[in-house]
Amino acid sequence: MCKEALDGGTVMDNHQVTEQLLGYVYQIRYALYHLLDQDDERAQISVEKFDDIAVSYEGKIDTLVQLKHHVKTTGDLTDASADLWRTIKVWIDVVNQDKNMIDTTHFLIITTAIAPEGTAAYYLKSDTDKRNVENAYIKLKEVAATSKNKAHKSYYQAFIKLGENGCHKLLENITVIDKASNILDVENGIKNKIKYCCLPQYKNMVFERLEGWWNKKIIQALCSEEPVFMTQFQVNSFLVELGQQYAPDNLPIDIEDFSDEELNNLGAEDLLFYKQLKLICLGNRSLQLAVRDYYRAFKQRANWVRNDLLYVNELDNYERRLIDEWEHAFAEMEDDLSDYQDEITESIKVKNAKTLYKKISEKDIRIRSRCSEPFVMRGSYHILANQLKVGWHIDFYERLKHLLTEGR
Repeated sequence: MCKEALDGGTVMDNHQVTEQLLGYVYQIRYALYHLLDQDDERAQISVEKFDDIAVSYEGKIDTLVQLKHHVKTTGDLTDASADLWRTIKVWIDVVNQDKNMIDTTHFLIITTAIAPEGTAAYYLKSDTDKRNVENAYIKLKEVAATSKNKAHKSYYQAFIKLGENGCHKLLENITVIDKASNILDVENGIKNKIKYCCLPQYKNMVFERLEGWWNKKIIQALCSEEPVFMTQFQVNSFLVELGQQYAPDNLPIDIEDFSDEELNNLGAEDLLFYKQLKLICLGNRSLQLAVRDYYRAFKQRANWVRNDLLYVNELDNYERRLIDEWEHAFAEMEDDLSDYQDEITESIKVKNAKTLYKKISEKDIRIRSRCSEPFVMRGSYHILANQLKVGWHIDFYERLKHLLTEGR
């Protein structure tokens, strides 16, 4: 239902917009579920190139899928249904472009609506005791011949023009799946498919990561001029990698890089570690990388805490290990500088501090054995430096301790 707009045009009312938006999201989510549901790992799926969803094997289209999702409205699959006739017209156009497809392609209507008993859609269901292509043809032919619906006139004309033999061939390959899972049920279906790739308590997090990855793939595919196929093998490979991140000896890495604008906006509470690096005259590019490591580690650690992925006191124990390693290296620097006695200069202090910073940055101290992203350790050292628990310049604490009491 549309309302007149102020400029004389039309706008869709809120529930229609909601239905349409949910339909798009449903299509993307169902494509993932449909791909995971294929028995053959070679299965490939494309979205919105050949149809709502197209399933292919080795580059050859096997199945075209039309999805009909209804939430606010129930939808209908009567003999005059717009959903049904619009879909049939789409597929008639397909087979008219490639005559071979009428014999080699499966056509699937998946809808949350119900096909009423005795309708054409009812006779095209997959149930062997209900399916009757001849009855479906008779029902549709009658509508095409007698309906006065002007909006559907082109649908009916295309059906009649296909001829009795062509219509029978097409209908033989059409299957209606009604009462299909809605958008929320499909989410649960995907979670059921992936439940063995991780421990049960991480299933929701793995699903969110998988769907985020999948949505990006779909966007890239939709922006491509050429058809892009996503394979079940790709999805399964991603799931294996993702599941390993949630293993007991690992932690997930889900923080991406930051923009230059974000990196240039350090807050007052984050300046101490930066001042520590300025004390040792670190170059601009190295400073920028250090700020990036600091932000990524800070947000990644916060994610781990928020998602309850860490053991009790795990971060505290990790920081104690980092500090212990730093103390040994810092003590070595103190011994080296003591050889200068009264002849020590600021440039010597800075040179040794840079050596210490480089030495610490090159270490491989992991919070868990398989959590190998270097920014976790480097950024954690910057977090400690921001609290003056570690430092690089021999006089770092004396020169910066006033900032701890001045509120930075």
